[in-house]
Amino acid sequence: MENIIKIRNLSKNYGTVKALDNVTLSVPKGSIFGYLGPNGAGKTTTLKILMGLLQYSNGSVEIFENEVKKNPVAVNRRIGFLPDAEMPRNDSIYRFLNLTGKLHKIKNKEERISEVLVQIGLKKLSNRKIGTLSKGQKQRVGIANALMVDPQLLILDEPNNGLDPIARVRVLTLLKDLVKNGKTVLLSSHIIGEVDKIATDIAIIHRGRIVEQGKRKNLVKRYLNHGKYVIAGKLDIDQVMRSLEYITSCQQDHLERYIISTTGNVTEEQLLIDLIQKANSKIQYFSSAEISLEDLFIETINGQLKEGDYA
Repeated sequence: MENIIKIRNLSKNYGTVKALDNVTLSVPKGSIFGYLGPNGAGKTTTLKILMGLLQYSNGSVEIFENEVKKNPVAVNRRIGFLPDAEMPRNDSIYRFLNLTGKLHKIKNKEERISEVLVQIGLKKLSNRKIGTLSKGQKQRVGIANALMVDPQLLILDEPNNGLDPIARVRVLTLLKDLVKNGKTVLLSSHIIGEVDKIATDIAIIHRGRIVEQGKRKNLVKRYLNHGKYVIAGKLDIDQVMRSLEYITSCQQDHLERYIISTTGNVTEEQLLIDLIQKANSKIQYFSSAEISLEDLFIETINGQLKEGDYA
């Protein structure tokens, strides 16, 4: 698959501090790429380098097969960017988007402004000053601004920051629709559960280094939740707990499946046999439980912590 972004051995130093340390990653065309990491991990630094807002110390950064250092204008005209930054408080939403339209020489500017305001649900507020808006509304203005250039690549730094649940759903739906129409989305976020709903690919950065990356489905499969199982059928929970001492919990979820946790000292085969023979269970479905993206993130970061660190 073609990669829209190619980063190779990227480093960025601030004096003696390494903000990015030999970062290598690729963002496939047509993906929703989740770029995850704790605060201070290097996410925003990476995004600023992609936009040509920061120079880097070593390595190479290509977008649309253009080296960012050599062709920043050719790269930026095809990108919509939502930075984690303040917008002009005294401008109305319309004036702010109109200025973007002028700077980028957008044809049918008025029509495009109307389109993005409808997309993000701000049409009725177009004459309001940005400084009078709620945090969530301001975030939506920023996303509308990033969409003005009808970008092939959308780079979003914490796009759901400050949004209420309804607005979050609207934004997630919009991003999925954009990808269906041939766009690529790179989003940085600390709201892992939101990324889990839409991301096709992820990379996890910690202390300026990429510690995990790949297709979301493949990573989650690789990090199967060993010692935890999902079962459908007929089980007597009390009998299961009495009969099998290595089971630490047995509960039903909202789908009426049984979620069983074990000490980890038992094989899947032995558990299945014991459930049938010792606990008189009728099993229709049996599988190791997948972990969520949030579980994967925590497990990956915890594996990188040194003594005395905090997650």
